[in-house]
Amino acid sequence: MSFEKFKILITDDDMDLRELLTEAIKNWGYEVSVARDGDEALRKLRMERFDIVITDLMMPGMDGLALLQKIKDLDKEILVIIITGYATIETAVKAIESGAYDYIAKPFRLDELMIVIKNACERLRLVLQNRALLEELRTAYGEIGVLKKALSADEQTQPEESTGAAAQEQASSEVLKPARYQEYLREADRFATKAVKTS
Repeated sequence: MSFEKFKILITDDDMDLRELLTEAIKNWGYEVSVARDGDEALRKLRMERFDIVITDLMMPGMDGLALLQKIKDLDKEILVIIITGYATIETAVKAIESGAYDYIAKPFRLDELMIVIKNACERLRLVLQNRALLEELRTAYGEIGVLKKALSADEQTQPEESTGAAAQEQASSEVLKPARYQEYLREADRFATKAVKTS
């Protein structure tokens, strides 16, 4: 998935608001789908991958908080933004505690929503970038493990005995070369282990 192209699902029983938000968010460069209620939103989420869900709090049938819980059960990585005209401190706190990314009270300006969506997308980008970096580190760590095993096998193979000076010099270089590689691998191993733990 491209870090720049995120898919947004708008869930609201108000047709006029759905159309307004759809037009605005498309103009901001995002892919947008709509759902008229929570049940339709869940059907779409099961059929298609979305990154962000914008949902009204008060809807017939399943309300926004119930939808939020079902979304988190379905995919914890989806960011949910709740919008409502029934804004209270209690509902805002409950929404955030239930896992909502953010909470916007009606009436709101479109540029307020744009900022919230941009911040949500930045968070998603960081998650994707960190995941890609962690995968690269795990791959590098695995390659280091293969090299260590190969060097360990080489060290167990002793050079044939010889009394000649040239043979002694060759044996000495064969012992020293793996030692230098082992030092390099120890440094790389320490770096990779530290990076994986802190990612």
